[in-house]
Amino acid sequence: MRTTRRAFVVLLMVVSGWTAGCHPEVEVPPLPAAKISIIGDRFFDVKALSPDRALVIGYRGKILETPDSGRTWDVIPTPTDRGLYSIRFANAQTGWICGQAGLILATKDGGKTWTEQKSNTDQYLFALYPLSATHVYAVGDKSTLVETTDAGANWRPRKIAQSSEGVSEDIALAVQDPIFYDIEFADEQNGWIVGEFGTIRHTADGGKTWVEQQKSLLGGGIVDMFDLPTLFGVHFVNNQEGVAAGLEGKIAHTHDGGNSWAFDKIDEVLAIEDPLYAPFLFPDGKGWAVGSGGEVVTKEPGDVVWKRAKLGMRLFTWLRGIDFFDQNNGWIVGGFGTILKTKDGGKTWTPNLA
Repeated sequence: MRTTRRAFVVLLMVVSGWTAGCHPEVEVPPLPAAKISIIGDRFFDVKALSPDRALVIGYRGKILETPDSGRTWDVIPTPTDRGLYSIRFANAQTGWICGQAGLILATKDGGKTWTEQKSNTDQYLFALYPLSATHVYAVGDKSTLVETTDAGANWRPRKIAQSSEGVSEDIALAVQDPIFYDIEFADEQNGWIVGEFGTIRHTADGGKTWVEQQKSLLGGGIVDMFDLPTLFGVHFVNNQEGVAAGLEGKIAHTHDGGNSWAFDKIDEVLAIEDPLYAPFLFPDGKGWAVGSGGEVVTKEPGDVVWKRAKLGMRLFTWLRGIDFFDQNNGWIVGGFGTILKTKDGGKTWTPNLA
């Protein structure tokens, strides 16, 4: 089924609370001063900093911190009330957050305090990745890529042009300036961007140039780029193997650095039609992905089929972020203030109330 850019953006706003481009953020009443977390919270990402310590980010500039696996939580002050979409750390002390309307926040003390940096763009930035404590990329709406090589003192935005080779004029016009939703590097040279209309871009020179890789997904009923599912998240375990998750419950997998991609099999009894937003892959092949409708799918090392995870509960909201510190300790976050914690590699998940 073909999905127009406008229809897709409206879909994303409905299921996840995101807005893109010039669309205003949906108004949410301010938090009562006595509350840390409420059912109306929308959490977009989580970073596991140790087996017990994690940071959770979400709407209205909200950052929550737990030092003890979710038994207690604190609100970390931020200089913004804009939505926070992605959090990454270069090392134990240095990290960044990106978000609504070109927002970038930085920390130099392990996330205890955050300051705003000037991104020089007002495009929504949905994801970022630090190559080092000084070199960082962020991606967002309208094929925007911003880069800093001096720890954020200066950010330089540019647009990654869409190739029209082998694409009809009508389709090229329809899919121009796709939204970039995630970025990941496996090493200092090899990185990937994924986004709207099945976009997959690869760099082999540290981000100087980017080439398209999504054409290998064509086939099996998908005849042109306009039919490819939008990809929301990407995760690589090395410079050869990675996964990308997206619309219609699709999970694309590569074992050769993206030279070829193919959609993984999903257990037929799942009948997943909702988007999957965030994948996570371990070096041994264990995989996770979370998405709309409370979907959590997983695959065991050596398996080629993804199955629904047994959470021990039924979730009725979207899930947007997943991160593991190690094989045992991980987190999932999403809508309605959802925060889940596992200490046994996903065998059991415990809800957390902040």
